[in-house]
Amino acid sequence: MRVRGLWIAGERAVGRVALGVLLALVCWWWLVLAVQGSPGDWAFDFRQFWQGANDVVNGVSPYPSAALLTTAGDHLDPEGIREVFRFPYPAGAAVALAPFGLLGFDDAAAVWSAVLIVSLLAAVWILGVRDWRVLGAVITSAAVISAVRLGTLTPVLILLLAVAWRWRDRRWVAGGSLAFAISLKLFLWPLVVWLAATRRWTAAALAAALAAGATLAAWAAIGFDGLADYPELLRRLSDVVADRGFSLVALGVEAGLPRGAAEALPWLVGLSLLAGVVAIARRERWDRNAFSLAIIAAIALTPIVWLHYFALLIVPLALARPRLSWAWALMWIFWLMPAQDNEGDLWRILVAIGVAGAVATLDTGALSRRASL
Repeated sequence: MRVRGLWIAGERAVGRVALGVLLALVCWWWLVLAVQGSPGDWAFDFRQFWQGANDVVNGVSPYPSAALLTTAGDHLDPEGIREVFRFPYPAGAAVALAPFGLLGFDDAAAVWSAVLIVSLLAAVWILGVRDWRVLGAVITSAAVISAVRLGTLTPVLILLLAVAWRWRDRRWVAGGSLAFAISLKLFLWPLVVWLAATRRWTAAALAAALAAGATLAAWAAIGFDGLADYPELLRRLSDVVADRGFSLVALGVEAGLPRGAAEALPWLVGLSLLAGVVAIARRERWDRNAFSLAIIAAIALTPIVWLHYFALLIVPLALARPRLSWAWALMWIFWLMPAQDNEGDLWRILVAIGVAGAVATLDTGALSRRASL
């Protein structure tokens, strides 16, 4: 008995030590990646966030002028897109990130990188993952590394989704966290459908109302600059970049479909997935599956999808497989497509969409067995 007790204690100690070493390594690795990485892509996306925040601090509109938008075209490279579209996000994001606008870009980017790292680690913990090997799978995914290196909002969105799920029955917490996420990135609105479909009516109403109210208040704070032209900004941005990433629009274009048919694909697939959310949401013990499917529907519906968007798949994976299993290898498949601009690479788009589909069907067998009971 004494030997067995010592063995169990040793196993626990090894697990804790391994987790501590892993956390230290990932923090060091990501910070070094941020500080000493390629100057061409380090915090590339964050520069737009910082620019918008800096404009808010200085009382300047973060949005491009109508004249600047007229220069948008397919000829633009990533640098040109950033210069022409300046800040193509809702005003809520610019106001929320205003404190970073008080800092110089390098200092702000370093702090933001730390925020992203903490957000990811906190999200995984909140989702109930205690297996340090899963954390290793998360931090070595190309989609996650891309999200941190570029300084995107995706890790923060992952944290907000984790909070919404963990405290889904607390209307203010669930509604508030989703409202904040939507005010940062509009494409997450399908999660409101999940709340409504699971009869969390108050939380759904709060998410929608708070997101709209916060966005409107943020635009009021900058004098409603750019509000009237914002739909046109999004339309032009979609025209320029929708066929460059991993979206269903890009799939249609690369497959040779007419532009109109390609642009209809996200609605066809996304709304079908949302119908699935509604269909399964009210069934007993299927809440998690509906939540996961709503996340995948959000990715399907947006006309612009970059590699780091697939880091959101961590949420349904963590809920379905909190311990290491073969399913986590799906996140490593994204190493096949490290480039952001994949024009003409139909196979890469198909692989990325296939991974999302595989995550969506992880529990298909279990669901079928439940339905037959």
